[in-house]
Amino acid sequence: MSVVHEKDEVNAMLKESEDKRAADDSCDLQIELAVRHQLTGSGHCGLRNLQVSVDQEIVHLAGEVSTYFLKQSAQEVARVVCPDHKIKNSIVVRDPEAGTFPRS
Repeated sequence: MSVVHEKDEVNAMLKESEDKRAADDSCDLQIELAVRHQLTGSGHCGLRNLQVSVDQEIVHLAGEVSTYFLKQSAQEVARVVCPDHKIKNSIVVRDPEAGTFPRS
């Protein structure tokens, strides 16, 4: 009888863990959509095509922009939308005229 009870407890804990993971994924998706919406509505057309993903309280930004200002603007938009998340800014600044990356 005790083994059955322990099995029920383990199953309940697994179910609770799965439910929490599903809720976290849903929350991550909502944050991702909110950041995308703010980037699109920012008034900077260079921010519209950036990639955004959220995973375990980290907002990942990726893509290419033409200026360092746009890279920083994207980061600040994400920070305003989710101030409690870490921002990983992997956006690359590309010189649109030369078609190459600027040298550091």
